[in-house]
Amino acid sequence: MPAPPPYSAQFGVAPVPLNNNLGWAIASLLICWPFGIPSLIKALQVNSLWYQGQHAQAQMAADDAKKWGKIGVILGACGYGLLVLLVIAYFVIIFVALGTLTVSQL
Repeated sequence: MPAPPPYSAQFGVAPVPLNNNLGWAIASLLICWPFGIPSLIKALQVNSLWYQGQHAQAQMAADDAKKWGKIGVILGACGYGLLVLLVIAYFVIIFVALGTLTVSQL
């Protein structure tokens, strides 16, 4: 005797699709777009692969979207942090240089 169908199949309930990590994709697209584009492409593939029954490929696409999204967010945040530090260093150097000038040199 074959095994009965799973509970969800008995009532026509489809399994819940994976988290497509679209949030990571959008965040990385806004912060560091070169890494956000592949993340967005992979995130948008997850649901279509899931509903086609290709669950392993959907999981791989979701993992890739998360990976590229995190890389983009981390590198973008580090880049903006470095930019802020460089601007602060620039103004400190300017103020120190102006502070060493005397009135007659102006």
